[in-house]
Parts: sequence; C-alpha cells; structure tokens
Amino acid sequence: MLLFAANVTPTTNGQTQNPRPAYPYPAAPKQPTFQQSTFQFPAQPSPFQNPNGSNAQPGTLGQIISPPPQQPNAIQPVINPGQLPSNLQQPYYSPTPNSNLAPPPQVIPNNQFGVLDLDVTVPRTPTQRLSVGATYGSDNSLVGQLVFDEKDFDITAWPRRVNQSLNRRAWSGGGQQFRVEAVPGTELERYLVSWTNPYFRNSNYSLSLSGYLFNRDYFDYDERRTGGRIGFGRELNDYLSINYGLRMENVDIDNLRVNTSTQLNAASGKSDLFLASVGLVYDTRVFPYLTGVGSYLGLKFTQAFGDYSYSRGEVDFRNYRTIYQRPDGSGRHILEFRTKLGFSGDSTPIFENYIAGGISSLRGFEFRGVSPIEGGVRVGGAFQWLNSLQYSFPLTQGDMVHGVTFIDFGTVEESIELNSNSFRVAPGFGLRVQVPYAGLGAPLAFDFAFPVASATGDEEQNFSFLIGVVR
Repeated sequence: MLLFAANVTPTTNGQTQNPRPAYPYPAAPKQPTFQQSTFQFPAQPSPFQNPNGSNAQPGTLGQIISPPPQQPNAIQPVINPGQLPSNLQQPYYSPTPNSNLAPPPQVIPNNQFGVLDLDVTVPRTPTQRLSVGATYGSDNSLVGQLVFDEKDFDITAWPRRVNQSLNRRAWSGGGQQFRVEAVPGTELERYLVSWTNPYFRNSNYSLSLSGYLFNRDYFDYDERRTGGRIGFGRELNDYLSINYGLRMENVDIDNLRVNTSTQLNAASGKSDLFLASVGLVYDTRVFPYLTGVGSYLGLKFTQAFGDYSYSRGEVDFRNYRTIYQRPDGSGRHILEFRTKLGFSGDSTPIFENYIAGGISSLRGFEFRGVSPIEGGVRVGGAFQWLNSLQYSFPLTQGDMVHGVTFIDFGTVEESIELNSNSFRVAPGFGLRVQVPYAGLGAPLAFDFAFPVASATGDEEQNFSFLIGVVR
C-alpha cells in the first residue's frame, strides 16, 4: 500500500487554508488532527500505520511515503479492512474504542515455522507369499520347493471364530515372520517351520523358534535329523549384531555301505546332539544377494554336549567390489572374494565333520568329493579352509547373461594343519543366466573348473550346474 501525507500551506495573513492532498486517503474510522500547520495520527495504532508500527509523520504536499522493501517473512500491512494477510503469525491490530471498523479474526497458528500436518494414505504391501519351484543340480539332483512366507505375522492374534482363521486380520499385524517350507527331493528332504520376532517386546532384541526334519542319502550312509532351534539376538548398531542359539537334534545314521570305518561305525544308530552357540556378525552389504559393494564377516563359536562333547570355531568372510558400472548402475563388473575357516574338536562325530566339493564349495570336484578317507569311507575332517576369488561381468545389454572367471582353492584336513600335498586349486569359468519372470529363485549357473592341484582319493568333476525356477 502507498501512504500519502500532505503539508498545510499558510496564507499571507497567517491564516491557514484547507489542506488538499494530492490523492484522497482511504476511508478511516477517525479523521486526522491538525495542529499548527501539521497533522499527526493518534498515538494508538490504526489501519494507516506504517509497516514498522510508527505513526505517519508530516510531509510535503504530494510526497509519497512508501513502505520499506518487503521481507519474505515480514508482516504485510492491511489492504482490505477486516482481512489479515496470509503470512500473519500473530494478531497485531487493535481498533480504537470509537472505531466503526470490525476487528479482524484472531489468528493463532498451530505451528509458527510454517509446517503443515499432512495425512498420506499408502496402499498396503502384500506380506504373504506362496512360492512353488524346483531345482536340479549336480549337488542335490532334483529337488522341489513349496514355501509359505508371512512377513507381518502376529502369534497373539488368534481367530475368534472358526471361519475367521482364513481372514487377513487373523494371525497378522504384529510385524513378525512366519515361514513353512517343504523341500522334497530324490536325494534330499527338508521340512521346516519357523517363527521370528525381529523386535521382541519392542526392543532391539530378536527371538526365533524353529522345528525341522532333514533326510539325506549319502553314498556311504543315510542320515535323518529331527530337531529344533531357539535363537536370540541383538542389534548393536546398523552393521553389527550378536546372536545366541541352542540347537537340539536327534540324529539317526543307518544303511551303512561298509563297516570298515571306525568313525562311521561309532556314529551308527541314534544319538542326541545339543549345540550352544554365540556369534558376531558385521554386515555392510546393501543387498545380501546379487550385491556389488560391501562386506560380510561372521564369527561363531559352538559348544556341543549330550552324546558328543566338542568345541568348534568358524570364520566366514565375504567382500564385494564394483570395478566398473554404467552411469545408471547397470552393467556392473564385480570382484568377489570368499573365505571360510573352521576347526572342530577331536570328538566330533562323522556327521558333523567338514567335507568340501561341489558348485557351492570347491568347484572342479564332486559333491563331498574333497575329504580325508578312512577304510574307503569319506569321513571328513576337523579342519577346513575354503577360498574363492571370482570376477563377473555382463555379456548382454540387459544384464540377463553374465560371465564369470574364478579360482577356487583350499583344503580339508583331519587335524588343524596345512599340507602342501593335499592343498586343492581349481581355476575355471562359467555363465550366470537370470531368466525374466522366473521369480526370486537362483539364476541358472553353469561352471567349468579344472583342478591343477588335488589330493589322493579326491573325486574330480569338471562341469557343475544349478537350474532353479521359483514362482
């Protein structure tokens, strides 16, 4: 608003004439008072106040008194009587007692910093997943898979009626994880039920319970395990966590191929095994799978008791580096290094010993083809050190096909030692194919490895593969 003030011009005889401003004033509730050729507004604030709050001062006829430059958060003068500016934070106007101007509404903002409360409605993400699939590989032959996974389970939300058990409101809403898994196969069977509360009693502690049944037919014997596990953990920070566990199993070893091995004969039949463990995990990977940056370090100590008593220590380290990628993040060249170190006590049974070989262990050797031998039976060892250095790169524009070059090296020994005569080394190359719309299963993997160093009795295998489809 432009504010005008006019001075009164005296006549020659000392009498004053009526003042005539250059522009008419807006309608005012009270006329200005003239004193000795000057006028001033009343001391009480009026609608004609300057933006700084001071009264208008006399000026020269026709002189324009303009307000100072407006600041972004400054209070603006009233243009329309009774209407406040939008950026007004506190009421500042109080009319004179004789004024006929209606007072403006009182404005008391909720937040003086200009922050508004917004209600945002986000659609609920499906938390249940049912997947059906199958894999066929050189390690486990043909294996089926049926998995039901609920990521928002609530073990306390029992259904009130029988027909409510199929309702989404029953058993859901607690942020817990519930999983039922059935993996039948020609050589392997596994059935699992697990429940996990990642924030037990609204804390950084986690609690997990699981029960399982595991059957596996090996070349030298058949193995049956029935058991359960109780896990307890805590997040120390964004990358570091600690966990405790107790595993309870009943192990049945039968259908022995030969009776020439002392360790195999001692483990024959049923036995009870209890394993108490403590572990420390440091994980900086953004994604646990198909990652190209970060590292993983797992330390674990286990004490066994029951029918067998022994101690075990394990180290698992993985590091990922992206050598090159396109500006949009695709076409990544990834260098990956893995190492596993483990040692176990002298009283470790044959079904808990370390045995290596296969596509997920030492490529270039058959599944469980790297092991000490006793009486013609692969009995495993109390020490293992397995390593893999792999470089992967895209072969197609859409990153559907990747090539890999690698070298796997390591050993499995009867005791904690390294022998140059039994150290295994196998370089090779392979392909990784990610089939579109194949779900979340593992990609197709085909590897060719050629052992250049092996031990007596090792079973070599140049080609290993894994084909998996999950829907």
